[in-house]
Amino acid sequence: MDNKNRLFQNDHNFLLAEDFIRWRLFRTKESDEYWNNFLIENPHLEKAFHEAIIQFNAVKINRDQLPDEDKKDVYRTVLLNIHRYKRRRLLRRIGSVAAVLVIGILSVLFFNRREDVRSDGSPKNEIIVGEALPVEEIYLIAGGERINIAHKSHIGLTGDGKALVTDSTDSRKELSLAAAELNKLIVPYGKRTSLTLPDGTEVWLNSGTQLDFPSKFMGSKREISVNGEIFINVAHNSKVPFVVRAHDMDIYVQGTSFNVSAYHDDSRKTVVLVKGKVKIETTDKHTTELLPNEKLEVTDNDITKESVNVSEYISWTKGILEFDETPVSEILKKIGRYYNVQFESIPEIKLNDKTCSGKLFLSNNLDSVMTSVSVLSSTVYQRENNIIHITKK
Repeated sequence: MDNKNRLFQNDHNFLLAEDFIRWRLFRTKESDEYWNNFLIENPHLEKAFHEAIIQFNAVKINRDQLPDEDKKDVYRTVLLNIHRYKRRRLLRRIGSVAAVLVIGILSVLFFNRREDVRSDGSPKNEIIVGEALPVEEIYLIAGGERINIAHKSHIGLTGDGKALVTDSTDSRKELSLAAAELNKLIVPYGKRTSLTLPDGTEVWLNSGTQLDFPSKFMGSKREISVNGEIFINVAHNSKVPFVVRAHDMDIYVQGTSFNVSAYHDDSRKTVVLVKGKVKIETTDKHTTELLPNEKLEVTDNDITKESVNVSEYISWTKGILEFDETPVSEILKKIGRYYNVQFESIPEIKLNDKTCSGKLFLSNNLDSVMTSVSVLSSTVYQRENNIIHITKK
């Protein structure tokens, strides 16, 4: 068996092959003919070959055409990371293209970029992107005691004043909560966790979020408060409505699932309904009802409602960020919260003027993510600990 045939023993190797990546990015009549002949000569590799194509196409790199120069930049970055992989040999067999392309920098796929200006022709103002906080652990404040919680742990309330904490290794520990006081769950930037309330309601907490909740629901309503972003799946109880109190608004439900983004330092607060029905009351007594696939947005001066693709707003629970013509500044803000980094850019770069669409697979390697963002936003980044400088390419 020659070296090329030995290389393509499975779809994992196809996805790490320079010739294969180049073909999928820059298809020509000659390259198509080459791979057709390859299959004729190697029929035993046909299944792995087609599986690799299916997995490569799953990230929809050809949904919209990138400029040729951007494709070349992506390709060069892929090759760089493939060579790093071959040198280190840290990766084991991987069954999904998403994992391979995270290593290869193709995990970030933004397809549309355009320059936006206001109706008067002037550029939009820059905004502060991200906020760096000291590296902290998740912690729970219960009965005046601070208890550290491991990253990505799950906290389940039993309803009898106890909480069972299960970490990513399935190790468990039991905590005692205060019966008469609200508990506070603090999730700093760069961390995430989830919580099951005593009524069975499930809550996912994003980075930079504080959730206030009781050890046990009592009375005529179930009530929690949030500063930050959560996705919540409320257990149905028609007799005891559920209330989520956020900045500038209260959300009333019985049984439904929705996403709330209400950071104290963000002028825009949103509620996106996945299923069920919710009623939202703002501080100025404006009341709105939402149906599935609708979003309410509250700003300092305006309240709007529109139909949206909900996956764009809840994909963060799966370690993915989805964007649809989103300003680069907003993308960097989300990345900054997710990884606890701060972005700084020169005035000449109008981050609000560039928009991107696609999926961002949030790997553990921030540099991989930033390299891809840089390629597809025509910028260069330099990282100094938790501060990232954005400059022109």
